[in-house]
Amino acid sequence: MRLRYQSKCYLKKKQVVRGREGEKYAAYSPEYVELHATIYSGSGRMAEVQAGNIQQYQKKLLLDEPYTITNEDGVETYWFGDHAFSMAAGDGVCVYSGPEQDPDYRIVSIHPTGHLNILLERLQ
Repeated sequence: MRLRYQSKCYLKKKQVVRGREGEKYAAYSPEYVELHATIYSGSGRMAEVQAGNIQQYQKKLLLDEPYTITNEDGVETYWFGDHAFSMAAGDGVCVYSGPEQDPDYRIVSIHPTGHLNILLERLQ
């Protein structure tokens, strides 16, 4: 089954950056990968009961690409194409922002159920 109503979004890898005083913080790489995926809000009666009020900050992304799964340093990583690019929890996704801006959503979890079902959470 092919997904319909695909929109364009941009994936940016998470990286750990050191500040002036040696502190570590998460940032996103300036390089991006263009994805064509189905994005919809994470609403629904059952989900609302389970998660409470958090649903207004979440979106779901369905991706229909062939992938392989590896476990690198305890992090489940999904590789696409002949290892052309990868995706893992914590990476950023530009849904409403452009590719040159910081991501407005981050990947919370990835569920490989037929299509890749990816849960996104809005960044503050």
